[in-house]
Amino acid sequence: MKVKGVLKGISIGIFCSIFIPYLFNSVGDTLAGGRINYWGASWVYIAFSIPMILSMVIMGYYLSTQKNIPNKKMWLISFFVTLIVSLLTGTLGILISEMILRGNLNTFNLEDSMIWGVIYSIILLPITVPSGKLILNSLHYWIHKPAI
Repeated sequence: MKVKGVLKGISIGIFCSIFIPYLFNSVGDTLAGGRINYWGASWVYIAFSIPMILSMVIMGYYLSTQKNIPNKKMWLISFFVTLIVSLLTGTLGILISEMILRGNLNTFNLEDSMIWGVIYSIILLPITVPSGKLILNSLHYWIHKPAI
């Protein structure tokens, strides 16, 4: 059961690390006046994939051990998971993607990026927490889905 939860967590993590940045890029490009390409900025995919996949693996393992989780506890779990994912994406994920794409941090504004990464992750909690709860509820249902 735990291995199944981890594998399902990996699949949800991979799906979300492709779909969510795509959605983010699409909305941003549309609000900016149009879409140039379908994949957008590749740094968003790199920055988001590592924290998302790791958190879904951990949550897949945890949710596979919990059959019934109260709604209040699920909201609390969602709050902490989305805060950690958004903090890691906005700070360390951006650093990693900058190193992968450019090879160094010479032109990267490190101090301001870290400060704004934290600010954005806190400001966007009203959007990320319900989204995270939806993802975690889907993962929990998928793990404990009754057999047909």
